[in-house]
Amino acid sequence: MSAGPGLWAIGDVTGLWLFTHVGEYQGRVVASNLLGRPREAHYEAVPRVIFCDPQAAAVGAADGPFTATIPLAGVPRTATYTRAYDTQPGFLTLVSDGECLTGAHALGPEAGEWLQQATMAIRTRAPLSVLIDVIQPFPTFSEAIFQALRDLEAQILRSGVTPNGASGTR
Repeated sequence: MSAGPGLWAIGDVTGLWLFTHVGEYQGRVVASNLLGRPREAHYEAVPRVIFCDPQAAAVGAADGPFTATIPLAGVPRTATYTRAYDTQPGFLTLVSDGECLTGAHALGPEAGEWLQQATMAIRTRAPLSVLIDVIQPFPTFSEAIFQALRDLEAQILRSGVTPNGASGTR
C-alpha cells in the first residue's frame, strides 16, 4: 500500500476489495509500517456479507477440488430458534484443497458472524485435521461447520489424497 516514499494509500483508492472493513484493515497495516513494524496486507480471506434476511456471506475461493454443503435445516440449532429457520432455505458450503479450507459461503441467520471461523481458518491455513478437532458450541449454527468438515474429510479420504497432498491411502 506504499504509494511512494512517505505516501500510503488505504481504502477505496487502492481499488482492492472496496469494503469498509478492508479499509480499516489496510489502515492497521499502514499504521504498523509507520511505527517501524513492517507488515504486508493479505487478501486471501476477505469476508463478504450481504446484510439481508437471511444474510449471505462468503470468504475465500468459490470452488475447489473438494466441497461440502450442509443445509441449515439439518443443524440442531434451527430447532431451538423461535423463528422457523429449519423450514427456510439456508446452507453452508466449505471449499478445500485437500489440506486446508480455501473458501466458504453461506446463507442463513447471522451468516457473517458464524462464517468468521472459516475466515480465520483460511487466513491461517489451519490444517483440516485441526479444524475437525475444534469443539463447536452446541446448539449453534457453527455446528454446520463441523458437519461440513466431516463431509470434506470423508471426500478427501475416498479420493486417496493424504494430508501432505500426495496421493495414496492412509
